Amino acid sequence: MIIDLGEGTDIHPKNKRDVAARLVRWALAKDYGVKIPYRSPEFKDVQFTGAKAVVTIDTFGSTLRTFDAVEARGFVICGADRQWKRAEAKLAGPNRIDVSSPEVQNPAAVRYAWADNPVCNVYSAEGLPLTPFRSDDFEMITKPK
Repeated sequence: MIIDLGEGTDIHPKNKRDVAARLVRWALAKDYGVKIPYRSPEFKDVQFTGAKAVVTIDTFGSTLRTFDAVEARGFVICGADRQWKRAEAKLAGPNRIDVSSPEVQNPAAVRYAWADNPVCNVYSAEGLPLTPFRSDDFEMITKPK
């Protein structure tokens, strides 16, 4: 996962060294049996409780942290009306993130880093970025006609 290493206007990241380092981690773990964290955290589940979405992340034995700010950035949330609103998100445990917005009283879905060039900052303790996700299966605007 290199969501944090790309360029805003170019699909090819200039920072090849860090891309290679992540690929090396994967190869060491999968092909050589080295016990090293190699997977980026991934969405596991979401529960909606009142005005909050409680997101559970599979951290593959690690924990979550933010980078460059205390609050977790890159989350949006919506209700049944499917009107996405920027959300406040807080790490609430080693693999849990609480997401809410004062504009959404009864959330129905949550997304993270769901954009072409997202501003996002949630990582594993080892510095691997949280994989972008969406909890919904709403029809996308790119659906073929």
